[in-house]
Amino acid sequence: MDLRQLRYFKAIAEAHSFARGGQQLRVAQPALSRSIAKLEEEIGQSLFVRHSGGVTLTEAGVLLYNHVTIVLRDMQRLTDEMAADVDTPHGTVVFGVPPSFQSFLTAPVAAAFVKRFPDANLVVIQNCSGPLRDGIAQGQIDVALVTMPALARGLHYTPLFTVNRCLIVPAAEAHRFGDTVGVKDLIGLPLLLCGYPDSARAGLNEAFSEFGAKPNIRCEVNNGSLVLDLVAAGAGLGLAPCGVVPLGRAVDLAAIPVRDLDISCAIATSFERIGSAAVRQLSEMLVEHTRALAASGGWETARFDGPPPAEGRDSPVRMAPHLVREFGSRPLEGAVTVGGDVAEDRLAS
Repeated sequence: MDLRQLRYFKAIAEAHSFARGGQQLRVAQPALSRSIAKLEEEIGQSLFVRHSGGVTLTEAGVLLYNHVTIVLRDMQRLTDEMAADVDTPHGTVVFGVPPSFQSFLTAPVAAAFVKRFPDANLVVIQNCSGPLRDGIAQGQIDVALVTMPALARGLHYTPLFTVNRCLIVPAAEAHRFGDTVGVKDLIGLPLLLCGYPDSARAGLNEAFSEFGAKPNIRCEVNNGSLVLDLVAAGAGLGLAPCGVVPLGRAVDLAAIPVRDLDISCAIATSFERIGSAAVRQLSEMLVEHTRALAASGGWETARFDGPPPAEGRDSPVRMAPHLVREFGSRPLEGAVTVGGDVAEDRLAS
């Protein structure tokens, strides 16, 4: 059994067809058939059931596929890291982030990473914090931005920022509200909540209970952009983290901070991936970008909770002037370790 056989097997299993698997691999179908026949002979069990629509895995095939996926992933990471310079990312890094932070965090940091490290391939996955934490734990995501305090054991955390939730309203109606609103002001309003299926609703219920009321939630979504579209369509008023309204939509929508209703986020990764150059560089870029953005006032209500700046090297992220002025701080060495200690202590208490 060799790695080539395992790659062939995985491709066929995912394509559900020898023909389609061969096309993806650019390998002739007879060669694939011989390779799988030899693999089945070595294992002593059939791996595929052939039928008119293609192939499906046998029970033995499912077991092998689960192990092969891990083996090939780990071998790719080993190859990438052994071939890489200590500080230069190579290979693929998977970055998970909630959709609500696309304009202020995801896009500028991802763009900076891609430009700075041409030998690295960045994969960005947008989802809520729960699935992102699961992805880290299962080895499918390398580094993610997740909400606190719902932290999962076995992962490594760096506290990053706290930002208020905002009431998203049509710009023409913003005059009905002040510069900020309180939770009491939200009672009775038709709310479109961004955060499903995470703990956003539970936190909102708790905040409203202090006034003997319940939130009038008309719709829950996991995507900040959809909240904006629903508000624009007249479905209700949005409730999402400040920063969800991109500059291009500031003409027709307004974001009003809600006092005492905030959300805190941390950088999460697995202990196995802390030493990866790609994970380290991407984490440091997130830290530097968030620090500069919060310090400049470019992200309304945002408070930087991450590690202190280090001296002597320029920041790897340069934001556009309309977002934030440029800072000369260097990426923090060991940022994940410092934050992780804090988070692990918090979990243990």
